[in-house]
Amino acid sequence: MALEHSPAAKYQEMVETPLERLIIRMSVPSVISLLITSVYNLADTYFVGRLGTSATGAVGLVYPLMTLISALGLMFGKGTGTLMGRQLGRQETAEAQRTAVQGLVCVLVLVSLLMALGLLFLQPLAALLGATESMQAYTVVYARYILLAMPFKAAATALSCILRFQGFSKRAMYGLGSGAVLNILLDPLLIFHAGMGFAGAGAATLTGEVVSFFVLLRQTSLEGCIPIRLRNFTPSWSSFLDILRGGFSSFLKNGLSSLASVLLNRAAKPYGDAAVAAFLVVNRLVHICQQIYFGIGEGYQTVCSYNYGAGQYRRVKQGFWFCIKLGAALLVVIAAAFLFPEQMIAVFRREDPEVIRYGSWILQAHMATLSLLPVCSTGFVMLQGIGRNRDAALIGSGRQGLFLVPLILVLPRFFGLPGLIAVQPCSDVLSTLLGAAILRPNLRALEDTPPANANGKE
Repeated sequence: MALEHSPAAKYQEMVETPLERLIIRMSVPSVISLLITSVYNLADTYFVGRLGTSATGAVGLVYPLMTLISALGLMFGKGTGTLMGRQLGRQETAEAQRTAVQGLVCVLVLVSLLMALGLLFLQPLAALLGATESMQAYTVVYARYILLAMPFKAAATALSCILRFQGFSKRAMYGLGSGAVLNILLDPLLIFHAGMGFAGAGAATLTGEVVSFFVLLRQTSLEGCIPIRLRNFTPSWSSFLDILRGGFSSFLKNGLSSLASVLLNRAAKPYGDAAVAAFLVVNRLVHICQQIYFGIGEGYQTVCSYNYGAGQYRRVKQGFWFCIKLGAALLVVIAAAFLFPEQMIAVFRREDPEVIRYGSWILQAHMATLSLLPVCSTGFVMLQGIGRNRDAALIGSGRQGLFLVPLILVLPRFFGLPGLIAVQPCSDVLSTLLGAAILRPNLRALEDTPPANANGKE
């Protein structure tokens, strides 16, 4: 094994490298892979948009299903990864090997069962997602492909987390990026040149997810990495519960986001396909902006869990404040770049003035509170990384669940479409206040925790 990839060298890198440099080094591959994934989501929207407004809206309706699949992958991936990070920080390599294979096997079994259930009830699922009569056929076609991709997508998400929490962010990037790039290339080929039409977008997504999974699985067998070997699979109820406890906050956060998307689509239905399509386009654009910061958070979480396991509590706290300052400055600049929202929306639906009009209002509302994101986002990854799972669940579910879901149900009843547009900014403000209240005692506790030795024990 190469010296630079040995466990001792990786440990030294994670606990001794200057913090800002280490976080940025871990963050850059995560930002790139998340951006590539977002671009392929936009590519689906762009190419499908050429087939009509109903087709564009159908992709948006299936998006919550994709979010739910990612939520399941992240539940096991983050639960496995944060536990492994703390184990590796304590230099417990054998335990980390067992944790890795148990997390992957569990997500594959669970998600395969859910895939079969979804395929069995595909028509009711399309109706549940909020498909209008004109979108029903498109939604069924796209959802079928997404369900077939479900085990590969969830397992690939989990594998990327397992790699990242060992400090191999580049390897995770290669795996996720390869499938995403392939998806982008296949979209126009299958939709237009192969004559598959709308089904081509789904087939491209399925192919990309399968490729990502196998590339990531290959990355885990490279030098210095904990390999995924079935012979290391020793079912343990206590380990399974530890993984679930560590990852449940991610599932809750993303699951509530999926629920909020479904409710948002259903709330937009009375205003027509143009409103549904406008929310889809804006959500994809905003998602790209958020992914830039989420990548920084992913890089920090790797450093956070490893250093917490090693007993380097001061580095955990210093990294938190570095990410808050960097993220807020970055998101202010990004929000300023969207001063002309009509032109951005027109890229996707130039021939539909209603989509452009609605989309411009929605995009401006989202940009107004974008810079608040680092408080809850950084707080969430820190709390999850150090094992404060209850507080992580609370702060993670606030923005897209505790506040957004009730606001979707209430504001449009009184204010119509303007109320629906206002739900996300209002949720951003309320969740930031909640996040600050939860983070204050946790940050103080890190200050008060006595220094630990190299094994993370007081």
